Amino acid sequence: MGNRYRWPDGKQCAVVLSFDADAESGYVFRHPEEAARRLDEMEERRFGVRTGLPRILRLLEKYGLPATFFVPGYTIEHHTAAVETIVQAGFELGCHGNVHEAVHMLDDAAERHVLEEQLDIYKRTFGLRPTGYRSPSWSLNVRSPGLLTEYGFTYDSSLMGDDIPYFVDTPHGRLTEVPVQWLLDDAPFYRHVYGATNAIAEPDRVIGMWTQEFQGMYRESACFVVTMHPFISGRASRIDGLERLIRTMRAEPGVWFATAHQVATWAAESNQNTAVHVPLPGERP
Repeated sequence: MGNRYRWPDGKQCAVVLSFDADAESGYVFRHPEEAARRLDEMEERRFGVRTGLPRILRLLEKYGLPATFFVPGYTIEHHTAAVETIVQAGFELGCHGNVHEAVHMLDDAAERHVLEEQLDIYKRTFGLRPTGYRSPSWSLNVRSPGLLTEYGFTYDSSLMGDDIPYFVDTPHGRLTEVPVQWLLDDAPFYRHVYGATNAIAEPDRVIGMWTQEFQGMYRESACFVVTMHPFISGRASRIDGLERLIRTMRAEPGVWFATAHQVATWAAESNQNTAVHVPLPGERP
């Protein structure tokens, strides 16, 4: 086995089950006029908070697994009771924009406003202040890590620069990165998109890819972060596939199932990696 990264208690690798509970927010941000009249598009996304989320919570409860839910402010305000079930079950919540804003489309003032607005929604609704952040659509500006540390976030989970935790050095301190990957996101495989060349994949194919990636990352003592959306992975057959993956991972010795916060905390405290310098606006890489 590889010893590229040291995990708690001699564990071989880490697994983070993460869920982006977007509900209708992404569609509202990108297509506000259509969202005001397209019942079909909105209902597709409401399936997540209505049906997909309860299925996911039941599966996690069945195996006693931790998970991290990145929830936009829009979802909290429009589907408060659904998000409350996540809170009551004791899972970690992280910020995920307000109306799933693509951060690369925002200027500095707008990005600050969105950060403040979502933090206010969390505080007003649940009395929570998340320590973790995942950018909608995984888009970040070079200034974003500095803003996150300025506003008190300790980790981000939006970048793909490694498959172990690493650090982004900012003017306001070091931000821990819990990295993601498109390969481990359900949307590219399961989403119906008109004009897309990749047809909807069956769960056997997706779980097969994820299992193979897990096995490779297990050997590399890496951090396996899978990103799922309740309105996508909450379909019955996909829940069955996710359960097969969970059983496969649980069968391997030394797998640490953790929240993104736990992984970030371990990375910061064990300090095993060097910081990555992110150029500021106008600065050469």
